[in-house]
Amino acid sequence: MLEGPGARRAFLRAQEELLIRTFVLLALLAAARGAPAAAQPVGGPIEKDLALFLDWFPGRYDNEQQVFWEPELKVPEEERHERIHSIFRPVTAPAFGDHVFYVEQFLDGDPSKIYRQRIYAVSADAGANAVRLKIYTPKKPEALAGAWRDPAPLKALRPSDATTVAGCDVLWRRQANQFLGSIADGACRVKSSRTGEDIVIDDDLVLTDSEIWISDRATTPEGAYVFGNKAGVPHKLKKVRPFECWTAVLRGAKHGDSGEGLDDWQFQRGGLLHDQGGELKLTTDETPARAIRLKLRRVEWPSGPNRPSLTLYVHEGDAKRATSYGWGEADAERLGINLRWLQASCTHAPERLWE
Repeated sequence: MLEGPGARRAFLRAQEELLIRTFVLLALLAAARGAPAAAQPVGGPIEKDLALFLDWFPGRYDNEQQVFWEPELKVPEEERHERIHSIFRPVTAPAFGDHVFYVEQFLDGDPSKIYRQRIYAVSADAGANAVRLKIYTPKKPEALAGAWRDPAPLKALRPSDATTVAGCDVLWRRQANQFLGSIADGACRVKSSRTGEDIVIDDDLVLTDSEIWISDRATTPEGAYVFGNKAGVPHKLKKVRPFECWTAVLRGAKHGDSGEGLDDWQFQRGGLLHDQGGELKLTTDETPARAIRLKLRRVEWPSGPNRPSLTLYVHEGDAKRATSYGWGEADAERLGINLRWLQASCTHAPERLWE
């Protein structure tokens, strides 16, 4: 039995502290039970790296900007890069594994100039402490041309429909906010499709959330040059953003005309290009017909204080020099131009990436 006011006050304080601790504990337990599943760790570090790799890797990439700047930077002709467009599309091909990509690469911004088609199977390799990318070459690549647009034919594909070479896997390891990929030195040996001779393939790669740098090269077993950039500079490809455009060309008007008194427009909707040098070609229904090209480029200057800009160019015929151009913020979602005789508006359309 408590005696005196001091003892009663101490008892009441103790009861109050007990209640507070109980409420705090109950709140913590409730928060733990309600925490989202994403907050719970799944697997080890390599599984986490694999998830990030699978988030970054898919897409279409182009080095048009690298090719654009090299002449201005006075890069020697023999050290300049050809323009390549690389497509890495996730596909369903269960015979190859859980994480599979169809790969198609072409030259000069021309989808008909395919120079490489592959199947990539990606997995976590805890033993190598890396993300492993196994490369398969289809035995009948011509039957798969353009499968990045419609990957349905890939679903039934089997490893027996392709070839793979031991020692040519690419191991990707995360370092800071990038992945570095490489092939074991001297391990990837294949026969050249052109000469029939043995060659040694090497590759060093960098992947971020917006770029992939590719430095593939080949030598003879004796070390003589076969292919690859002679200065050792990688192809620097940037991830593309697709844009859908509508255009209107004023019949009978040419560049410099005010268009006053004319109102006969040729409209076109649904045109498609991308922000790494993608082009949209227009042909008017006039006699004679006129050829017009729109080009979109996310310009990033290699030096100086200029800010990156999303730039829309208008070219007439085969002219390399633009008739006119306009620009906006580099990450703009929409860009338009009005030249009186031509109007165009292009809007970011991520849903059309695989077209």
